[in-house]
Amino acid sequence: MVGALRTVLIERGLDPRDFTLCAFGGATPLHASALIREMGIPRAIIPVHPAQFSAYGFIMTNARVDRQRTTQFISTRFETQGANRILSELVEDCLRELTTQGYDRDIEVTRALEMRYLGQNYELELILTFDCFDSDAAAALWTLFHDTHQARFGFSTPGEIIEIVTFSVTAVAKTQKPELADLPDATEPPHRHDERKVWFIGGPQMVSVYERKRLRPGHELHGPALIEEDASVTVLDAGHRLRLHRSGHLLIESVE
Repeated sequence: MVGALRTVLIERGLDPRDFTLCAFGGATPLHASALIREMGIPRAIIPVHPAQFSAYGFIMTNARVDRQRTTQFISTRFETQGANRILSELVEDCLRELTTQGYDRDIEVTRALEMRYLGQNYELELILTFDCFDSDAAAALWTLFHDTHQARFGFSTPGEIIEIVTFSVTAVAKTQKPELADLPDATEPPHRHDERKVWFIGGPQMVSVYERKRLRPGHELHGPALIEEDASVTVLDAGHRLRLHRSGHLLIESVE
């Protein structure tokens, strides 16, 4: 897990101190406190229902359809009419699928191209800012690719042939979202549900155990401690503090 965090942060030149770790999934809350200590990340969030986070997100997200088509277009022989036909067909396919699912309003369509210099084995995705091609749009596209390649990889090759590999269209129908109620403030100290021996790296310790469903905004716990819920448990290491957000998320930060 530390290796994965290094890959997405340090190996990309990003400072872990600028980020917050969101620990979702049933198992990740067991490790969140240790991970932010190891990586120097200042805080972690354990969202509401972490073990059901993916399913919860699925029912909350907008309806979306993606369509792609692999092509062989190059900048020296670019066919405006053919490119517009492909985009139009992909858009129609996306909208038809959304309509079949019952979504016919508040739809946003995004068009994109995966492009590369001829002979490269990796592509850049460029979001199109227009609905269809004309001669001016095509010329601007080649310039945009050179500029984006320069920004991403540190070099560009003006005059080199550019290849369009894939046309992509995404249609998103915005759906209504429920407003989640805030939890009431704590009116009494946090209730310790149990006490248990837990093995940490330095050896066993007796730690307090709390039930997440009984925690309220205003409660503050100091590690080591366990916070249990139906499908997960959060391990709070020594030197870390846990507080509750009004929406029910657990907030972990260092107090060392």
